[in-house]
Amino acid sequence: MNGIPEFVRARKAMQCIRVDRRCGPDLQGRQQRGYANDWLIADTRTNEIASLELGLKHVTLERKTDGYFVGSNYPINPQLAADETSFNLHDMGLSANARHKRWVQLMEENKGKIDLERAHAFLADHVDSTSGKTEPSERTLCGHIDASPRGSGNWQPPFGIAGAVQNKATDAALAAKMTFTAAAGHACGQDFIVADHLKAHPEFGWELPLLHDMKAQGWTTIAGN
Repeated sequence: MNGIPEFVRARKAMQCIRVDRRCGPDLQGRQQRGYANDWLIADTRTNEIASLELGLKHVTLERKTDGYFVGSNYPINPQLAADETSFNLHDMGLSANARHKRWVQLMEENKGKIDLERAHAFLADHVDSTSGKTEPSERTLCGHIDASPRGSGNWQPPFGIAGAVQNKATDAALAAKMTFTAAAGHACGQDFIVADHLKAHPEFGWELPLLHDMKAQGWTTIAGN
């Protein structure tokens, strides 16, 4: 109850002069234990990036001047995963692991060529790295949990209404101007239509009338003042 909320610690950490361990204490200090995260940090002046995985017992800071970090809702540090979670890092049928594998594939295939256009394409990607098929589901970067032939359990009922509902991308030039690109809905352009989903899965009818269609919107640029 006396901890500092996540959003306050994040705002303070964003004021770091450069990527270094001072960001870690800002994010870690007096955390209220409500939301462990992997924080991605970039310094546009030095072209350095960092990944701060902030668990409750383990804190890992990695820094790079040439390379990448990817994330898809999985614990990165194996010791953190073993001590603080029940997540199976080796089950490639799990959404997080399948998406992790696909992120690595795309990073390696596009090394040295990644730009905003490719970032938008990555977020719209429908390749299932487990099956090798191109079909949207909970295992694709453009998350379509509602379209999964298996359903997705653990944190919600099978065939629950969830997945990618917003997308954001930026590069060093835009970030230096506090600017990014964003797209509401699925990045691939597909719409989520309530009537279609409830016809296939009427067990979610209780979510009406609060449940609405999610129409995909195109990419737009969001600029700070």
